[in-house]
Amino acid sequence: MKEAIKALYPPRPTAARRRVRRSSSSISSCDAASSSLTSGMAMLSVGGGGGGATRAPLPNLRSPSFGGSPPKRKANKSRFSELLLEHGEKHIKDWAVTASSSSSSLNNNNSSISNISCQMKQLEGRLRLCSQSILFEPRHSSRGIIRIPFRYMAACPSVVDNSIVTLRSDRCVIMKTNNVIAPYEHVHLTTDFRFKFAHSSPQMMISLIQELFNAESSTSTKTSVKSINPSVSFAADVAFDESAPPIIPMPSFNDKKNDIIEQISELAMAGNSFDTTNFLHIHEQPLTPVLRSSIKTPLLEEKGSIVLTDYALYFQPAILSGSAMSNNGNIGSDGSGGKAQVWCMEDVVAFARRYDGMKDRAVEIYLSKMEGGKSSHHSVLLALDSTEARERLVHLITKQCSASRSLPIPCYTDRNFVESAVELWLSNQLNNYEYLLILNSAAGRSFHDLSRYPVFPWVLSSYGDDETMLDLTNAENFRDLSKPIGALNEDRFQEFKKRYESMVQQQKSQGAQHNHHQDAPFMYGTHYSAPGYVLFYLLRVMPEHMLCLQNGKFDVPDRLFFSMQSCYESALSNNADLKELIPEFYDPDCFDFLINSMGLQLGNLQTGERVDDVILPSYSKSAKDFLRKNRAALESDHCTTHLPKWIDLIFGVTSRGSRAKTARNLFHPMSYLGPVDLDALRSDEDKNRAELQATEFGIVPDKLFRKEHPGKGESWEGTEGLVMPDVLRDSYNYGASSSDRITKKENT
Repeated sequence: MKEAIKALYPPRPTAARRRVRRSSSSISSCDAASSSLTSGMAMLSVGGGGGGATRAPLPNLRSPSFGGSPPKRKANKSRFSELLLEHGEKHIKDWAVTASSSSSSLNNNNSSISNISCQMKQLEGRLRLCSQSILFEPRHSSRGIIRIPFRYMAACPSVVDNSIVTLRSDRCVIMKTNNVIAPYEHVHLTTDFRFKFAHSSPQMMISLIQELFNAESSTSTKTSVKSINPSVSFAADVAFDESAPPIIPMPSFNDKKNDIIEQISELAMAGNSFDTTNFLHIHEQPLTPVLRSSIKTPLLEEKGSIVLTDYALYFQPAILSGSAMSNNGNIGSDGSGGKAQVWCMEDVVAFARRYDGMKDRAVEIYLSKMEGGKSSHHSVLLALDSTEARERLVHLITKQCSASRSLPIPCYTDRNFVESAVELWLSNQLNNYEYLLILNSAAGRSFHDLSRYPVFPWVLSSYGDDETMLDLTNAENFRDLSKPIGALNEDRFQEFKKRYESMVQQQKSQGAQHNHHQDAPFMYGTHYSAPGYVLFYLLRVMPEHMLCLQNGKFDVPDRLFFSMQSCYESALSNNADLKELIPEFYDPDCFDFLINSMGLQLGNLQTGERVDDVILPSYSKSAKDFLRKNRAALESDHCTTHLPKWIDLIFGVTSRGSRAKTARNLFHPMSYLGPVDLDALRSDEDKNRAELQATEFGIVPDKLFRKEHPGKGESWEGTEGLVMPDVLRDSYNYGASSSDRITKKENT
């Protein structure tokens, strides 16, 4: 049990995130801004061989750890990630090329920038075809990555001399010059690009790009958050507010392009037989056929296939090849598949059923392994094609692991595990931090899913500079855990209440025939946990995720997470800010998210103050010390006494329904959307859009308790019938019919 609980802790910081901070990290924002375009265009200006004239690369003024010198990297290590693409865009395939560019004759501009751009010559690298753009990644990290969206191309790329792809673009985007994570540079300059293929014909790329380019060109409108079908949409003036932390932009809906991407994905999956040379032992026996799957991480998804053997679980990524039509997706030994990731069954300590968006078909597998005399914990989130496939895999993993152990491996989402956790907490065998981690996991929350990230409460109410000691015996230093964030400020709540009553009256005047579940009145138009809020907190350790979310730029400095006091004050006073905290605020080993160790240039506040490390209360000696004190507050007697009320608000009886209204805890109806509600929608388009909205807006955790949560010291009889049965998932057995599974709705 102890090992299983340790596996729930937040991911440990990597060595790269804990590197020594540079001494010159105080470069002003104006210096960085003035060098931005120059350093970006330097990538276009420098030739790399072929006898052409070369220009020395400009010094990197924004290097994260080496002052004025670019970081030393192996030349062949890829800097590419799908985070560099637009949200929802997919990488398809890449080729080795030599690139060159020249300024188009259409430019009537003799500026130095125009002349510089004409000088790019013979740069080796990888040309990557993506669903909405092509991207060139130079071999050397001192050169920026160039992304050319289809919408900026004058025409579809063409082939000359059977080996060169040419195209003309009105603008391009330059990223990660000198491998520095910084806002993207947009170059508005008509440029002719030439990509000479080194080892293959460009015909495959051209055939793919023609279909994608035509589909992109045929899109007459781009769907946005505010233009979605009213039957499944938020009120535009309520759900989203300019002062709120950023939200994930909706991908555009282009059925033709989506169909093409799906066909390409099908070819990649069908073209890769599972390569048995990946097996670790010669006598391993597959227990499953090849199952289509994908690894889910924040904002990213890697498609592939999995095979479970009597020794390990293998994931092989899908690779699109020229012979994609020749195989049938079976297990083989021809070596055609990619290198597989392996998770040994002896390392599995627990698992949990998870959601893939709104579909109940994913599983998170928790592993523990001894490394250097210490145990390390991690997990992997796998989404499968169907609930049935997930259940078969779970059944076999449980059977395989239990065969060699005295006790079966626990499932965090099973209600009997929750019942055990309640008993352990009530008997002081679990601390508050571990108990909340268990409840989050049981309610469907995962560190791999930003839309269902674990949620923790604000515990303290004191974050200012007016005191040097934190008194955990003084109740005035604590937040009221019996109220949701939106009700902590009575004056602000009266505004929410007035709007709610107005919605009720409006519905009465319209009549029942015009009312839909998605239009039900609500108190709060923003949620306490959403992808934008999670990245708001984790900006300093996940900057590329924020750049992806924010279309290549960091948010306005005054809206960034720069001070604990200002963050808490915003949660109390801003009508668009109701966010709770995340587990990292209570784990001293995760202190790096409060420190700008990468030297990110985050800009200056309106006061002129530079945004750097998070400003902490005066009673904290360091970031780690602040988290220790925050953790002590979470484990204090005062918090322990009142924590059950907050658990009721998030996981229990006041989390939804009529009691949520009474508790002032009623959110937009889309945040309560579940698999059954999604299935009830009429069209696939409505389902897709509702799913996107719900996962972007924030989702209420699964309901775990049907009675008020007991406090420590209360009678044990009060726990009988406390945990709510998971009727929907209990129906996932080989005897339940499909219709039974979609009509049993108690837990959603």
